[in-house]
Amino acid sequence: MIVINARFLNQKITGVQRFSLELSKRLKNHYGDEIEFVTHPGIIHEELAVELCAKVIGVNQSHLWEQLDLYYYLLRKKRPLLISFGYTGPLFYKKQIISVHDMAFKLYKDTFSKGFAFVYNFLVPIVSQKCLHVFTVSEAAKKEVTKELKISKAKVTVIYNGLSEVFKQKVDKDQELLHDHFILTVSSHHPRKNYKRLIKAFSKIEDSNLKLLVIGNKISHFSDDVDPESSGMDRRVFFLSNITDEELVRYYENALLFVFPSLYEGFGIPVIEAMSRGKTCVLSDIPVFKEIGDNQVIYVNPLDVDSIKNGIENGLKIKKLKNEYHKLSEFDWDNSAHKVIDIIEKYMG
Repeated sequence: MIVINARFLNQKITGVQRFSLELSKRLKNHYGDEIEFVTHPGIIHEELAVELCAKVIGVNQSHLWEQLDLYYYLLRKKRPLLISFGYTGPLFYKKQIISVHDMAFKLYKDTFSKGFAFVYNFLVPIVSQKCLHVFTVSEAAKKEVTKELKISKAKVTVIYNGLSEVFKQKVDKDQELLHDHFILTVSSHHPRKNYKRLIKAFSKIEDSNLKLLVIGNKISHFSDDVDPESSGMDRRVFFLSNITDEELVRYYENALLFVFPSLYEGFGIPVIEAMSRGKTCVLSDIPVFKEIGDNQVIYVNPLDVDSIKNGIENGLKIKKLKNEYHKLSEFDWDNSAHKVIDIIEKYMG
């Protein structure tokens, strides 16, 4: 029996939850009744829970559930292999595989709530050193994970994020959205997403008809330093939240370009989503984006407002990409699931 820590069924979908649910669906298809998904009370993704035949166990929630309810459940089940696609798992359970998507909780500790930062900086190093194996989402992230958590490279496997099926489908241009004449950024609200500098850079662009759409939700454990209601906000900037995947594809399809001057990422799913629609991408000059975008994107200094502005203006001059993004085929959930299965079989044998 394999047990999946399915706390993602109780959380809003950001990159970590996307990684969890896409891989979980494929593991369920592969292992069938040999795999079990367990979570705590408070499921918000009911359809997915039914698809995975997820089971609610225990009475606690969040980290307390992991450390008590989940731990004792595993003992009663005679210590099966546990897989947690989030960062944490039971401290005293060695037969587990965890995923550490990036080291933001340590490198950007002050941008998280104090409680979140404390728990992650306490739990993740201990669990990662005791567990059997660690997944991460890019070669750039792997370098940081092995260095900061003091674990060997052999213990860490890169499992790339992929594209959801909705981003592989043909989408027609939307005349109403095209008329809006906008550029797009997509991310949960977080200081390291660099919204303040992006908005300052955008404000320097003189085209009065051009809009900046910022799509993403506020997350409780992130500190958010951008107030959409601020009287000083450029009136051409619009914040959109609770956007479905189907709606998101339409925004990507009709955007003039995609801009993402993030200070730090483990991967950056919005980048490959924009690539899938053939959008010109203006990205931070950081290692992971070099890994994803290679030489086919416009790189900017995320600390320099003028560099971001110039990148956007240069991107707007490109009417159409000369070639498709050649690395896009590497980011595929099926391929990633096969790599996960290979690691599982290694520890099941």
